[in-house]
Amino acid sequence: MNKWLLLLLATLAFGISGYQRWLQQDWLALGTVISAWLIVMWLIQRHRKTGTAVLAEDIGSLQSDIQLDGDLLRIGGESWPCQVISVVEMGVIDQQRAYLYLTIASDAQAAERAPQTRKFLMPYHEYGQVRQQLSVALPNARWLLPQD
Repeated sequence: MNKWLLLLLATLAFGISGYQRWLQQDWLALGTVISAWLIVMWLIQRHRKTGTAVLAEDIGSLQSDIQLDGDLLRIGGESWPCQVISVVEMGVIDQQRAYLYLTIASDAQAAERAPQTRKFLMPYHEYGQVRQQLSVALPNARWLLPQD
């Protein structure tokens, strides 16, 4: 969801509640509403700045970034052997965005490391093509897909 829309909706909700508290002259409750509004504003800004919300990421073409070189899968600047990709999760966020999560299991050389997850955001119209491309490249991975 757009950051400015979230800020507007939160401001409207807290504004209506604050106005009701003002009319009732419940000053402690009004102070609490204002404090809660400030915390919500700070949280929205923080999540958007740090990119922890998946919706804050820019959408780029994933299909053009995927390359298969023998038994090696390359996406952007990263590459992994196909055997170490244990789980592939794909899904649709809305009519404009879809996502891809790859769980990279530890290989024999780095047995002490825990599995890593790589997250990618892509345009919705690429979902089917990327799914088909990866299903051929990763037949041994466990697939987590939405119900079609």
